[in-house]
Amino acid sequence: MCIIEVKNLSYTINQKTILNNVNAQFKENRITAIIGANGSGKSTLMSFLSKTRPSSNAVYFRGQDINEISAQDFAFQVSVLPQQQKMIADFRVEDVVVMGRFPYKKKFRDYTDEDYRIAHKAMEQVGIENMADRRLNNMSGGEIQRVLIAKALAQEPELILMDEPTNHLDVKYKVALMKTLQEYGKTVIVVLHDLSLAIQYCDDVVVMVKGNVLTQGQAQKIMQTDLLEEIFGVPFVKFEHEGRVYINY
Repeated sequence: MCIIEVKNLSYTINQKTILNNVNAQFKENRITAIIGANGSGKSTLMSFLSKTRPSSNAVYFRGQDINEISAQDFAFQVSVLPQQQKMIADFRVEDVVVMGRFPYKKKFRDYTDEDYRIAHKAMEQVGIENMADRRLNNMSGGEIQRVLIAKALAQEPELILMDEPTNHLDVKYKVALMKTLQEYGKTVIVVLHDLSLAIQYCDDVVVMVKGNVLTQGQAQKIMQTDLLEEIFGVPFVKFEHEGRVYINY
């Protein structure tokens, strides 16, 4: 069953076509990676999935036009981690993560003990529980990224949208993030550059080329070396080691 469906979505800016009649289906309770070369339209597609850019009769969430869903109702169900984040630097880590509970907050009410319990659980999931009192202006880009990932998890959404969440992360934390998303057990749509992460941890892929969806389906079946060479313009090697599939170029 699809949780989000894109139908005939096109987008042009300054007479340049960024998306051209895109059609894509994202299945519920699966992790789907959007992959493709730089400039293929991955982040632009994600901006429409997250309602950052408005569409008209092109993006449907559980069968409903996404633009007909109120911001509050959307926030209850969908957590968004965009590629570029603006954050007030002097916030404490705990303060940022508990903001993920904002959709559940009653008017003029403070965050509850339950909100903080859920926030701390999310911090534990991404390994930052010992950073609760640190301030963002004293943290590295990778540490801040993990804080924002915890904030997204604290929202407890049905769907998580992430645009290149592994940027700035060390290899250890890239793997830890993907394992956390698997364990989350709900729907995740993620833009990824690391193809080995995509084939190891994602159920499905949507492959984009020059603003079009070239193909989509199960990651293990779609991500073959000849297709990847066509997309990225370099030879690839696909191999298995200790039960894991790796892709190198």
